Amino acid sequence: MKRRTFLTTLAASAGGLVLPGCRSHPTHPQARGNGRVMTVNGQIEASELGMTLVHEHLYADLRPYAEQLAHPLAADADAVLGVVLPHLQKIRSLGCRSLVDCTATTLGRDPRLIRRLSQASGLHMLVATGAYVAAGGRFNAPHVLEGTGEQLAARWTGEWRNGIDGSGVRPGLVKLGLEGDPLSELERKVVRAAALTHRNTGLVIAAHTGPWEEVAPGRNARCAFEQLDLLQAEGVHPSAWIWVHAQNEVLAEHHIRAARRGGWVAFDGFRPGQVDRYLELIRRMRDEGLLHRVLVSQDAGWYDAGVPDGGEFNPFDPVFTTLIPALRADGFGEDEVQALFVRNPAQAFAFDLQRG
Repeated sequence: MKRRTFLTTLAASAGGLVLPGCRSHPTHPQARGNGRVMTVNGQIEASELGMTLVHEHLYADLRPYAEQLAHPLAADADAVLGVVLPHLQKIRSLGCRSLVDCTATTLGRDPRLIRRLSQASGLHMLVATGAYVAAGGRFNAPHVLEGTGEQLAARWTGEWRNGIDGSGVRPGLVKLGLEGDPLSELERKVVRAAALTHRNTGLVIAAHTGPWEEVAPGRNARCAFEQLDLLQAEGVHPSAWIWVHAQNEVLAEHHIRAARRGGWVAFDGFRPGQVDRYLELIRRMRDEGLLHRVLVSQDAGWYDAGVPDGGEFNPFDPVFTTLIPALRADGFGEDEVQALFVRNPAQAFAFDLQRG
């Protein structure tokens, strides 16, 4: 079963490119003007990210979390590399230099494996901390259900300060999974925990927003703006928040509104058959003077631990071979392409920037 079909079912049941390379955070007094990013191999200057895919998935376990706990599956790193590494090598040859692995903590996050993929491919990679409480609760962890917001924030901040599960790998973002309209009390708790974590660490909050199936116009936006209101009430500037899967909101006025508030609007599910839709989305933001608030990616990959040979792996290259050429043909200049894929990601994921 394809990954998108899988998540939809869950919700229903409950040419090449070569490019050149609202608050301060007292835990990072060394903050610099261009910012720094935390990769699986340690800190780098944000300017070193280069061409970046901001929302992809390398390895996952899509079984319910209770089943994962009862019957854990250890990753066969050699098997995963055999499938995934050629895809990474291909995008590196096309100009890609960094990839953000947005796999949530209870969907098979494996920092050691991602570090190995990073080192083998030569790509900078980021992994997440946080909590995924969408998909009807199938991936809810006991500590997320039982802990307070302060306890969750302490756990996520601990991963930032000490590394994830003894791996030495530190997270480069906080990943949330939310779908409520309105948000549930559990969802509101994890949003507040993310706010506190951001205030402790500077990490950006990337929030999967809304269900995958078709919904009434405005539903995804209501979920998004409730998050944004909560974060701002907790002292977090909108520039520390990414509206993940914003393309699922069909009313473009909401994208404009979120960007004007200062948030990041991510159109991150691109497939080759969606060129016209993505051109329309990105063009509208450019025409509104908001291209500097847009992120673009594919939500592709997904080596599934519970499926023989990882199942169907979606390649990472269509952005480079299909979308970017289409943007150029539509009149987007090289500076605009660099804004979308180089400058915007560097600013979004820098943990030591003054935001606001």
